[in-house]
Amino acid sequence: MALVTANRFNTLRQQIDNVLGNGSGDSGYGQTLVTQSVQVGDVINATNINNAYEDLRKAYKHQTGGNPASNVIQAVQQGDLIIDNDGVNYTGWDQYEALATLISTNRLTVDVNQQDVVVGLPNNRSTWNGTITLIIEVNFASADARRYYFNQGGFIRIASNTTDSSSKGSDWNSIMGGNLDFSAHATTSTGSGTVYAIGNYELDGNVQRIYERIDAGGGAYSANDYFVDVQSTSATQITFTITWRDEAGGNPDEDISNLNCDIYTATAITDVIGTAPGLVKGSGSSF
Repeated sequence: MALVTANRFNTLRQQIDNVLGNGSGDSGYGQTLVTQSVQVGDVINATNINNAYEDLRKAYKHQTGGNPASNVIQAVQQGDLIIDNDGVNYTGWDQYEALATLISTNRLTVDVNQQDVVVGLPNNRSTWNGTITLIIEVNFASADARRYYFNQGGFIRIASNTTDSSSKGSDWNSIMGGNLDFSAHATTSTGSGTVYAIGNYELDGNVQRIYERIDAGGGAYSANDYFVDVQSTSATQITFTITWRDEAGGNPDEDISNLNCDIYTATAITDVIGTAPGLVKGSGSSF
């Protein structure tokens, strides 16, 4: 029989809280736990253990998209005998501790079905040429809200394109192609530009480049550039500056029509509930 002491139970609760609750740094989803700490001398009953199961289940489902399988961990029934390692009913304390370790290891992972990815700020310019910039301010309610958003697997997506079907428009689409996602510890792109290994936790207060395609066009458009910079302007604000630099124009230098740049948020849903940051076009934009 497992001796589930107050210390052992509270250690498990702290592991869960580090992931599902407040945590610190790049750990913590900002959710309220149903598991409560116990005092020395308290009887740890089925309700205590099943509350721990429920909190573990929420974090696990957020990360994987489904509840733990019955051969991983199960809730307990009143009258069950709790043993250290239960390879039959999977209600052993080893099973609970192992799942707590697993959700900690995978804390920055989120299942695609546990997020709501939406356009938070669409932007459009009917015609353009030369150098234009779009400044996007991402505003969080607090420093912890910013942590929770990225810890839950949230990201800021930048997606640019033009519906201009001219040779220059098509060339610009090849330069801008793909989604650029800024997340907790990384920036990723489905395009073919240079991506820098910078995420929310790598920001240092200075302007930092996260993506660029310099001299990326073809033929007469070879000098054209597209790049994205980011800066942590305060504990509650991140600012992105997106630049389109049309340096080569062909003969004559054609204008481009209908440039779109959509900014997306990715917010946790279902068992872990997140809050999307606010998105605002910043002053100084020429978009």
